[in-house]
Amino acid sequence: MRTLYQFPISHYCEKTRWHLDHKGLDYRVDNLFPALHRMRSRRLAGIATLPILQDGAQVVGDSTRIALHLEEHYPALPLLPKNAELRAQVLELEEHFDRLGVHVRRWLYGQIKDWSTVMHAMLKVYRPWFGLRDLMKPLLINGVQRLYGVTPERVAKSRDELLAGLELIEQRIGGDPSRYLVGDRLSLADVAAAALYAPLFTPTGTPWEGIAGHDGETQRFLDQLNARPAGQWVLRRYAKDRARRF
Repeated sequence: MRTLYQFPISHYCEKTRWHLDHKGLDYRVDNLFPALHRMRSRRLAGIATLPILQDGAQVVGDSTRIALHLEEHYPALPLLPKNAELRAQVLELEEHFDRLGVHVRRWLYGQIKDWSTVMHAMLKVYRPWFGLRDLMKPLLINGVQRLYGVTPERVAKSRDELLAGLELIEQRIGGDPSRYLVGDRLSLADVAAAALYAPLFTPTGTPWEGIAGHDGETQRFLDQLNARPAGQWVLRRYAKDRARRF
């Protein structure tokens, strides 16, 4: 039996859920508590981040390493082309969008004025633990801001980076949301780009649906992104290609 150690609202964990679901692999999820998760993740995989996949006797940490593990050990329904040139393009784009996920996360956290819906989405899967869960909220908010570098200067830089990533999507698809980033079928590059940008567009049924807390100016900017071909592309990938299990 496979176990995915995760945070429900992590877009990196969503990337791995998508890989597993695409290949039709059974797995259970173990939602580790934020901050306290490090004791378990370091023991499991020697890292401080999630996701981590325990696949039988093998333990693999990091969403990209998990993706490559799944492609190697479960070759059915491949997300990597056999053609060497296309394969190289997919791997390069997957790595690029994996890095951009950091900027999507930082910019979004930098827009939050009211953290109530974020904390609810982050913590609703955990038991109250005699009030400890709610007592942890102020510490978690502060920890998120420090861990992800949520400062005005870095948030502004992340805005530029995420916009550049959307422009790259639009270049690759020629402005047509129905197209894939490489070739004519879903690949690791598409999954990485769609999953890691999804919190901006909150596709129906995803863990980010209903999260608010930002102001009207931010919402107007998000509406502009949603209307772009890249925004429609993300929503199209979820509607057409995501075998949903949230």
